[in-house]
Amino acid sequence: MEGVCAVRRLTSNWQSVTIVDRVSQSLTTIKIVIAIFLFLLSGIPNVSSQQNPYAPEIDYSCVEVIGRGLEVEYEYEYEYVKCTISNNNPHDITVKISEEWEHNVDGLYESSEGWGERICAYDADEIGREIIVQASSEVVFCHKISADKYAAEGIYIFTSTAEVVRYSAIIPCDVCEPVDEEVQIEIHPWYTIIPDYSAIPESAYSYNHDESERIMCDKSDFSELLLELTADGNFLGTKNFSVDFSFQIIIRDLSLDDYVEYRESTFGEVNLEYDSEPLTFEVGETVQRIFKASWDIKEDTDNYDVQLLMRVDVYNENDKREGKVIDFCPSWEGVQEIKLNNDSSGIKVNLNSPFSISLSVISILMAAAIIRID
Repeated sequence: MEGVCAVRRLTSNWQSVTIVDRVSQSLTTIKIVIAIFLFLLSGIPNVSSQQNPYAPEIDYSCVEVIGRGLEVEYEYEYEYVKCTISNNNPHDITVKISEEWEHNVDGLYESSEGWGERICAYDADEIGREIIVQASSEVVFCHKISADKYAAEGIYIFTSTAEVVRYSAIIPCDVCEPVDEEVQIEIHPWYTIIPDYSAIPESAYSYNHDESERIMCDKSDFSELLLELTADGNFLGTKNFSVDFSFQIIIRDLSLDDYVEYRESTFGEVNLEYDSEPLTFEVGETVQRIFKASWDIKEDTDNYDVQLLMRVDVYNENDKREGKVIDFCPSWEGVQEIKLNNDSSGIKVNLNSPFSISLSVISILMAAAIIRID
């Protein structure tokens, strides 16, 4: 019996020791948890003097990089909007970026160092929509924007939004307010004039007289041009163009071997008929105009080389020529009268071709031989 009692006392003492050890371990665990909790609290800013719950604020700004607006006529044209996030808080933040732009936008792209500032480069790397900004620092990034070529001209608003979603790496900010930054982007107008035409005779007109396929012009003849002009572009309202119909006549006096001015009394008349009123276009509108020319070059102008061309020029509102169509008549080559020994009955030869020159030389030699025989 005494042995049994001794065993019971030992067991009871062992259990008491075990309980004490467990209590001690529990207290140690609690102390560790409390220490960790206090450590985490030490990393969170004191919010007693700030908004509660805490919502870190940022400075956010955006600017158009080039500042000259957006050209859209060609596919490769684009513009950058550069944005800066400034974190003046004593802890890191994570910022989510979004944007509103009714046309095309790419990015975000990281900026690079250049010319003493952060710049947007065409070969920059693309980054994610959530940006980590370290404490007391800033991050610069870029939106790449463009638009369809038929996006109407005008001022458009590009809006970039920055919202703090986390701070101190893991703590979500459910009450942080997004910050909007608006940038005005001007889409510039563009236009082009698309010409088409038909002519009588069919080969009369071309866009380049050097490539003219006109077969012939008589000294007394006419031509007619039906010109169609279509305005393409993204402009609003109307565009006003003007047309000019003119002729140019180039005359070389073979006896003087020099050029002379055109005189209607000597060389004949050239008449042009057309509507000189301005052309008014809307986008996609086609306007037609008819241009008629007639001429009557005198037959007694054989001592002259005569070239005649008619041209239609189209000018924009700034008097810049937008296009031309030319009717280039083949030259009327004259003949030069050569007199020998003051004989009034001269020999007429064409000195404008190798054949004519050879013929004139032969004629002179034959005449000289006849004189010697006589």
